Amino acid sequence: MILKRILRIFLLFIGALIIIGVFLLTTVDRTPYKETEYYAQYKEAFQNIKISDFQGDTLQVGWAKSSIVPNEAIPMAGYGKRRGKAYTSIRDSVFAKVIVFKSKNAKAAVVSLDMLIVPPLVYKSVIQKLSGSGYDNQNLFFTATHSHSSIGAWQPGFVGSLFSGDFDTAVVNYISDQVVTAIQSASQSTMNATIGFSAIEAGGLVTNRLVGDQMGQIDPWLRLIQIKKDNGETALFCSYAAHATCLGSASLALSGDYPTMLTKVLEEDSNVDFAMFGAGAVGSMKPLVSDMTPENKIDYLAKNLSDQILLVKSLMPMEYITSMKYSSIPVPIREPHFRIAKDIRVRPWVFNKIFGEVAPRITGLNIGNILLIGTPSDFSGELVENIDQHFKTKDTYLMIQSFNGDYIGYITDDQWYDLNKYETRTMNWFGPYNGAYFSEIIVDFGDKLIGVE
Repeated sequence: MILKRILRIFLLFIGALIIIGVFLLTTVDRTPYKETEYYAQYKEAFQNIKISDFQGDTLQVGWAKSSIVPNEAIPMAGYGKRRGKAYTSIRDSVFAKVIVFKSKNAKAAVVSLDMLIVPPLVYKSVIQKLSGSGYDNQNLFFTATHSHSSIGAWQPGFVGSLFSGDFDTAVVNYISDQVVTAIQSASQSTMNATIGFSAIEAGGLVTNRLVGDQMGQIDPWLRLIQIKKDNGETALFCSYAAHATCLGSASLALSGDYPTMLTKVLEEDSNVDFAMFGAGAVGSMKPLVSDMTPENKIDYLAKNLSDQILLVKSLMPMEYITSMKYSSIPVPIREPHFRIAKDIRVRPWVFNKIFGEVAPRITGLNIGNILLIGTPSDFSGELVENIDQHFKTKDTYLMIQSFNGDYIGYITDDQWYDLNKYETRTMNWFGPYNGAYFSEIIVDFGDKLIGVE
């Protein structure tokens, strides 16, 4: 009798696991992306995309920044290991920084936050607060520095709590208010200006954290936009692919990590009035620094990157620009693929319940022969070279940015999709082939923006 009872309990337990498994889990869909319904939806959406195109007027440019340091300590964002702890000190201030480009009939704002990402709720709040002012999701170009030691409390739900602490609506409102203030201030300071671009080889400071440099690629380029107003004031917008993770999860000091130190060092130069940083294709990339304290890592990266920028900036060709185009395109994607094993994922409704539903877009701003593309992800540096080479053949300088106000996890090289690693298993949320898919969209979209059919 006892054995029969134990067997019955065991079989009931196994049956319950099977039922729960069928209810909660399913298999990975490996249908090639060009054969899917969402790809057909993208092709249709692309045919209907509208590009805002303004020609003939010399672009005026202005810039401003607003502090986003709260009046009281709040949770930090970046590492789940912190478990939502609040910062206990302020290592350096963090900002919302803005560069505004204007002509007689158009304007666009490039916004960078000294934060982990651009929180979707902040992005939506900014657009709502600027309603009626001529700014919307077409001409607001967002990015972030990707500091893992900045402010949190901006994302509701379980995952939001894990990475950014307990959600607080007041924090979202505060950040969005500061962004709006910076945009308004930048808009009031515009003036005719010359603009130039340079790409500086800085491969000695970044490495492939996913598979190593022998197996994988890096994005070695430190990209730089320089702006000089007619009154002599100068701004720099720089972008680099190395993750801002010099300060680890044990640190409870509020900080923008090496990007904030880099812009601080640049602004200490007598010939630089304003400096802004945007996270480039940071997926799979980390700083190439070893055997240093976190503080020394920050100083080392800031000094080496700033030295190269200051050396090049005086040699950059500068010109007045009389063209500006911008747009954004919705990106249909495969249903959620949050995997617990190589070929097993949780069902989409479970993912949506935990993470929330997404509606990602890719954003674009074309100024002269400079093309800014914003992605809703940690976009992998391994994917950049082929895209970059494509636009070089079109005499266009490309600057891909991560964290444009939506977020769908990591977009990595498709050959690594089945690696059981953080980027490819835990954070690759929407199934296989997104490396190729997003690369195709960026090329298509970029060509449309620069006027190549």
